[in-house]
Amino acid sequence: MYIICVDDERPALDNFRLSVASILNIRGLELFQSGAEALEWARLHVVDVAFLDMEMPGIHGLKLAKLLKEVNPELQVVFVTAYSQYALEAWKADASGYLLKPYSTADIEKALIKCSRGKLGRKVRITTIPTLEVLVGGEPLHIPGKKTRELFALLVDHGDRGITTGEGIAYLWPDRPGDAATQSLFRMTYKRLVEALEKVGAGEIIESREKRRFIRTDLVDCDLYRILQGDRTAARKYDGQYMREYSWAEDRNGQISRILKK
Repeated sequence: MYIICVDDERPALDNFRLSVASILNIRGLELFQSGAEALEWARLHVVDVAFLDMEMPGIHGLKLAKLLKEVNPELQVVFVTAYSQYALEAWKADASGYLLKPYSTADIEKALIKCSRGKLGRKVRITTIPTLEVLVGGEPLHIPGKKTRELFALLVDHGDRGITTGEGIAYLWPDRPGDAATQSLFRMTYKRLVEALEKVGAGEIIESREKRRFIRTDLVDCDLYRILQGDRTAARKYDGQYMREYSWAEDRNGQISRILKK
């Protein structure tokens, strides 16, 4: 996720930078003391979320939000201010969030999760029955390489639990030793997958944390997850096959079958 923060006070920007330093899904951060400079940057670069102060000289935060959305209608805006009376105006401006100073890292994370849901929750659709298909914004996702695609399938199958490097190697290259060369191959395959997702603006749906890679199940619409949650409409589409192109998917296929028989 690529974000900007605009505040005319330098200490406020420094505080924001320190507050987001530990947030893993932030892939790029730019800080601006001028709304005009931020607007110019947004015209030339990808911006997913803009954190905007309200009271600023030059361009007021509300006006800046409108101008930024004219540049990129999908951009999410979170207002940051010390004045609670601006809350109503923020919602009228179709803001995705509102942070009252002083804020915490947890507050920023919550705002980003909400932004991600609003942007990606209806954008990435994953079908696993009978085979793996991925649509981003209604268009098929191109995943380069069979192993890269299979890694994505593994991540979808494991959901929030995720997989370790060792587990990924065991699935993708069962005949290879888990040595440094194979670990490097796994990391390169994961990197290609991340790049493919970022290319279409969906990089946030996978994360790496505590030596595990996993799918953000809250950011995608997936038939598997719907079935596991008891969605009868999704269940009716099950024809006895689940990601039939992968032999390791038989365990999950059996689980789905047992669930639906009950």
